[in-house]
Amino acid sequence: MKTSAPSRHAKTLAMASLLAAALVVMPTQVRAGTAAVAPTVESPAPSPFHALLKLDVSSDYITPRGLHVENQGLVFQPLFLLFTNLYSNPDGLLNDVTLTLGVWSSIHTHQSGRDAGNWNEFDPIAGIAFKFADYWKFEINYTAFESMTRSYQTSQHLEAKLSFADGLMTGNKVFSINPYLAFWKELRNKATVVFNPANEQTSYYFTVGMTPTIDLTTVKFEFPTFINIVGESFYQKADGTAGGSGLAIFRTGVQASIPLNFMPKYMGSWSLYAGVKYYHLNNPGVLDGNVALGADGDRKRNLFQFHGGVSIFF
Repeated sequence: MKTSAPSRHAKTLAMASLLAAALVVMPTQVRAGTAAVAPTVESPAPSPFHALLKLDVSSDYITPRGLHVENQGLVFQPLFLLFTNLYSNPDGLLNDVTLTLGVWSSIHTHQSGRDAGNWNEFDPIAGIAFKFADYWKFEINYTAFESMTRSYQTSQHLEAKLSFADGLMTGNKVFSINPYLAFWKELRNKATVVFNPANEQTSYYFTVGMTPTIDLTTVKFEFPTFINIVGESFYQKADGTAGGSGLAIFRTGVQASIPLNFMPKYMGSWSLYAGVKYYHLNNPGVLDGNVALGADGDRKRNLFQFHGGVSIFF
């Protein structure tokens, strides 16, 4: 009977060892086992705020309306935009609503203007964009043009723009056309040269455009192209009469950009770009306006602008 006690003690030790081993192994099996019992780690919600900073250096200052403001020295045109996401629903008809606030400036190495200076223009920007039906975007944007050299009265404008993301629809990540239509209206004062204030009338123009894009990942080529079709009184001739309606501006060009992937992600997405823009002017009013601005004394119909810079998206 002396042997029975050691036997029971051995069995007790064996059971305890098995239980301890099970307790040690069980958490490992749970962690390495099915996802149903694994602890859930939630990803942080995406920020509703984003920003874009573009630092552009150009050979000239030519407006999208064809006014050749500066053709001497270098032109520095920084742009800052802040985007606030107000609504997001990828599965709904309305996919996204974004508020945009920003500023744009034109700073020149060559002093010019009524009160000659280097800081030529300051433009506040405000807008709201609605993305819908997956591939469409409708924007309403407000801008004001303020002359820092007191060369003209501050003008205010409103633009409505409808664009289509064909690359998203087709799934083609290499090539897309990106067509759009826009209506641009002067709200207060003229955004063009005024020769006779007595005949000054706020006016408008339509834009038909596209930005064909070839994205090769390591380099992206864009070919921004548009035409402006203006109202009768959008431009003035040198004699103070209306410049006439119809096709006024054709602009095209090419821009190449490369991502700067060596930049840390917490500093945003950086890219370096360079390009050239070509303008063909087809309205006597814009030609007379450029003579008055002093950049085109010989009424040039064909203008070229070279530019480049850095774009940073946060």
